Amino acid sequence: MNVAKKLKLLRDEMHKKNIDIYIVPSTDAHNSEYVPKCWDRRAWISSFDGSAGEVIVTAKHAYLFTDGRYFLQAREQLDPMLYTLIQQSGAASKIETWLVENAKNQRIGIDPQLISIKRAQKLKQLIQDLSSELVILEDNLVDKCKSPLGEADKTSLAQAFALSEQYTGQSLTERLTMIRAALIKNVADFIALNVLDEIAWLFNIRGADIEYTPLVISYAILGQNAAWLFVDQRKIPASLNDILSNAGITILDYAQFGQHLGNLKGRIWLDARTANLWMLDKISAKSSVILEVSPILYKKALKNLVEAEGMRVAHIQDAVAVIRFLCWLQHNWQTGVDEISCADKLASFRAQEQHIVSASFRTISGFASNGAIIHYHATPATCKIVDDSNLYLIDSGGQYLEGTTDITRTIHLGKPRPEHKRHYTLVLKGHLALARVVFPHGMAGEHLDAFARAPLWHEYLNYRHGTGHGVGSFLCVHEGPQNISPAISGIALVPGMVVSNEPGFYLDGEYGIRIENLCLITEVRAKAAKSSEFGPFYQFENLTLVPYSKELIDLDLLSTEDKAQLKVYYTKINTKIRRRLGLVEQMWLDDQLALFN
Repeated sequence: MNVAKKLKLLRDEMHKKNIDIYIVPSTDAHNSEYVPKCWDRRAWISSFDGSAGEVIVTAKHAYLFTDGRYFLQAREQLDPMLYTLIQQSGAASKIETWLVENAKNQRIGIDPQLISIKRAQKLKQLIQDLSSELVILEDNLVDKCKSPLGEADKTSLAQAFALSEQYTGQSLTERLTMIRAALIKNVADFIALNVLDEIAWLFNIRGADIEYTPLVISYAILGQNAAWLFVDQRKIPASLNDILSNAGITILDYAQFGQHLGNLKGRIWLDARTANLWMLDKISAKSSVILEVSPILYKKALKNLVEAEGMRVAHIQDAVAVIRFLCWLQHNWQTGVDEISCADKLASFRAQEQHIVSASFRTISGFASNGAIIHYHATPATCKIVDDSNLYLIDSGGQYLEGTTDITRTIHLGKPRPEHKRHYTLVLKGHLALARVVFPHGMAGEHLDAFARAPLWHEYLNYRHGTGHGVGSFLCVHEGPQNISPAISGIALVPGMVVSNEPGFYLDGEYGIRIENLCLITEVRAKAAKSSEFGPFYQFENLTLVPYSKELIDLDLLSTEDKAQLKVYYTKINTKIRRRLGLVEQMWLDDQLALFN
């Protein structure tokens, strides 16, 4: 069914409910970035399948709101006769601005399971000021359109499994005790959880319900003396059931969560940023609500010693796979390869690593102009042959039992043009500058972002995405609360956090460049740093161990400090990775590492 017919069905449902404006977020009831296909309502109603974006549908037109990562993709996927693309910058949504300008005296419908408490509070105030009405609907109107078409709500039945202390560094009991201590400190009787990676972290469980992310679709409630996991019980094998039961966790059906939440009596903790309005409305008037940031958020972001070492191990495995791929591509591109076959080949190399579980996101494999689409996904209709005439960008990652990886490399298989080398080296200089920065306690990502952009700024260039995002430990490839971006977060970067370092440059219609490593934040142990009255001081440890593109580096643009830094990094790669490669791959690596010979 085409988008025009889908919009007509939705408008028919809106008419039945006397709704003038309907908001279709990209997320699900669990505030997920990546959602199961059955809940990907925004993609269904618009055909735009980027990971971020929201839709507004009115009686006569529709609008997609998304950020700079997806401007090119949205223009290609949207029907301009049906949709208007509204570009936004950073994390701030322009939907609220649009409503102020267009929604006076209107009835605005939402699904309360798809709107966070914090955002719903703002919407209610805004809509009240417009003399409009916010209509809380029991049914999702997109789902009502899909149901008669046989596109029912079918979620995964993949088996969940326990992740052992060998990988988590903490037992299930230890984690329950830790969060219960936070409940006592905040005078809370219970905390209700809907965010899947928080539930997975707390209970040391993983699954395969969300593509690329080892999560189990579930809700959870943790009390000071009891705990409940709400999940399709067909996904819980006997061995996992025993582990959870022995820790005092009662397993109930997924559909029982709302009723159970409503039956609780006491002070109930919800995270207003991620818990949805439906959850708040389910809580009995006999209970009180604490709206505070989930205590799991920061504890999950701060990798313990076992998790940190696991990330190092995962990146060694990943480096072997990526280097094998780059070597293969250099020797085989002449036989005819394209963006899709390249992505498949890299996946096949990752599959050879011992503890690989899946990719960590959909691989971005873009040659020439496709590389300029920041979150491009190759399809048979868009797929280009990869040859030696232009730049090739590949951004990919793996989910290993030990940790999650995310790496981007941009290469040229022939003789790069001078502008290729200049733009690549400017991006590399920013990448190196951020990687070597030393910063005192209290610095947030917005304080460091300019280090990565400065070389591009000096030539009046920039890029339309953040410089870094947090990464989970065999969890989500995009993890909060930390990031590196111009947007003000107020979240200090501290030891144990993992962040990406990924500046880029994109020339629409020609090529894209991005260089990405994952880094672990560690404390500087030098005596001068330890004794400083301004400390403690922190630094970035490169986890990613893959060389940059020798053919694209203009040595004349590198400073003495840049070159010294590259030598140290390349020595580490040689020490950690070379012995795990075959002879041909070692020769390729030796050639790439011989940058200054």
